[in-house]
Amino acid sequence: MITDLIMKGSQALDDAEVFRIDRSKYLNASSQSSCIRKQWYERKLGVPEQDWGYARRGKQGELYVVDALIASGAMVYAVGGDQVSIVDEDTRISATPDGYIQIDEVLYGLEIKTIDPRTNRKKLPKPAHVEQLQVAMEVSHRSGEYLPVAGKLIYMDASNYNDLLEFDVPRDLGILDRLAPRAKRMLNAKTPSKLDREGKRSGECKMYGGCPFAEECGVGDISGQATVSRGNRGSSLEAAVGEYVLAKGDEDEAKARKADAAESVKQGMIERNATHLVVGNHTVDLAQIAGRTTVDWKSAEAAGYDLTPFKKIGQASERLTIK
Repeated sequence: MITDLIMKGSQALDDAEVFRIDRSKYLNASSQSSCIRKQWYERKLGVPEQDWGYARRGKQGELYVVDALIASGAMVYAVGGDQVSIVDEDTRISATPDGYIQIDEVLYGLEIKTIDPRTNRKKLPKPAHVEQLQVAMEVSHRSGEYLPVAGKLIYMDASNYNDLLEFDVPRDLGILDRLAPRAKRMLNAKTPSKLDREGKRSGECKMYGGCPFAEECGVGDISGQATVSRGNRGSSLEAAVGEYVLAKGDEDEAKARKADAAESVKQGMIERNATHLVVGNHTVDLAQIAGRTTVDWKSAEAAGYDLTPFKKIGQASERLTIK
């Protein structure tokens, strides 16, 4: 009962959130490093229904940090409800900085993040967060209202609000110009077919429960499309094919070496009548695994069982063959 009310209220808060700019017309600092196809779909189809619990956690954590800074007497600007969304029309890039803080006459850009207590802190700060702050600082400079000299990236443990990490982030004066071609490519694309499937390369497609546009993005229908007899010599395609063939050769050789070594290891364990050994700096375990239980679908259907209600078609994928 109360859970339902909380979820209803949370949705109302999300619906009431107002962006001061049309974010669909810009590459946004907060998502500039995410898959370019995902960004395209967000602008064309809108952001689908999904679990915004993590985003809500981040917003509440940010408000706590801001309230604490204000209570301390710190000189902060454009924070909390006074945040300002800014754009650079030349590069078509936008940002909504978490704010600015002045320390010893020096103005810093602020970016505030919450982290799971299980986060590997050795991997902080995350490059995407650093770039988000750097983009925001440069858009701010071009707007002319706030001119931060550097940035402060704050991480707060979501299980302990007083467990904070602070990182200094330098300005990157060329980041907007480097991102401008990406913004133009994404915003001007009529279809996503010519946008690189970055999420598939990086694994983003499967992160955080999977991409909400997986069905729309899919593979694309490649049936019936025209084929060509040869690719252009010296093209990026020829280079990629060459790299694939070389890598596959290395992979096949590695698999053969691995299989041969594995058989030698198994035989050595059997000869020693051992299932667990320490060999050098490695532990070796040999276990008997029971066979997998499978269903003989053909026999079941031949026996008169209608299995149609239990069948489903998975998401389409490509099969690449290079000889």
